[in-house]
Amino acid sequence: MTVMTQQHETILVVDDEPSICRLVKTLLEREGYAVLIAGDAETASKLYEEHPAEVALLLTDMRMPGTNGVDLADRILRCAPQMRVLFMSGSDAASRGFGCLAKPFTRAQLISRVNQALTGRPPAKMLVAAHAA
Repeated sequence: MTVMTQQHETILVVDDEPSICRLVKTLLEREGYAVLIAGDAETASKLYEEHPAEVALLLTDMRMPGTNGVDLADRILRCAPQMRVLFMSGSDAASRGFGCLAKPFTRAQLISRVNQALTGRPPAKMLVAAHAA
């Protein structure tokens, strides 16, 4: 499942559509990223727990059976507050200061948004802060 490289970070990709996971994995690996794939939030949480020091970016769909991308991000951000998060969605709505990649997207859009998420400044407000209020 994991491709280790010395060039780029590891990205945890979460989407309940296997074809999207395969496509995103292929495109990111071509750019030198290591990729972990999960089809649901539970699997994603377990993968993160197994590789906490490696995962630099959570790239997750907004809508999944049983939960959503924001709840998954909340869960991971509780353990890793500086985790970078990029949401994939059918809409272009920004989510609490984190980036959103509208579906369908091109290879160039995916790579650009991933690079921005990894190199840009983290959002000032963490998702978990919204639950504390």
